[in-house]
Amino acid sequence: MNSDRGAGTLLGLGLLLWLVAMVHSYARTSLWVLDLAVVSLMWLCAVAGLVCLVVGAVRLGRRSRGRTAAAAALIAVVLLITTVVGAWWPLSPRTWFATHRALYRQALSTDPGHDYYGAPLPAHLRFLSAGGRVSGDRDSARFFPQWIGVPDDAGGYWHSPAGSPAGYDMYGLRCRDPIALGDDWWMCGLADR
Repeated sequence: MNSDRGAGTLLGLGLLLWLVAMVHSYARTSLWVLDLAVVSLMWLCAVAGLVCLVVGAVRLGRRSRGRTAAAAALIAVVLLITTVVGAWWPLSPRTWFATHRALYRQALSTDPGHDYYGAPLPAHLRFLSAGGRVSGDRDSARFFPQWIGVPDDAGGYWHSPAGSPAGYDMYGLRCRDPIALGDDWWMCGLADR
């Protein structure tokens, strides 16, 4: 019984740490200089939370088949949510985009407005860009920033029906050497991984 309590505590701690990291990934708020510490802390929370979740679930699952199935289902749901909402785009911007392409296509219906930093995306799509916004440039192009520098510059994904977004404004930084992702999509200012 004591090991159940320890496994339950580990599972609860894992869920809490993971949830904190996912809320941050969803909100994608920028704290400027503090981002260096905050983003590192959120990655630590995500990894530690996932490890605690898996270890706690395995320990609880050893008791019965029902618990094993519940633990496996919990881990599957957590991994699915992490894949969709987790801010893992720096690890592989191409794979992030490929995984979320349908959601970006859906986000194209958002009018970027006339504000320099664009307009807010619908609530269910805010995790797709830094600050949860989409902005526009010429030729009905849409920009989904993944990072915004201090005090300016950015990098992210472009939808540009008129062709390459080379030279388009990314909050002070001009898009140079954009990488085609297919179907009028490009990435610029991101590592090609």
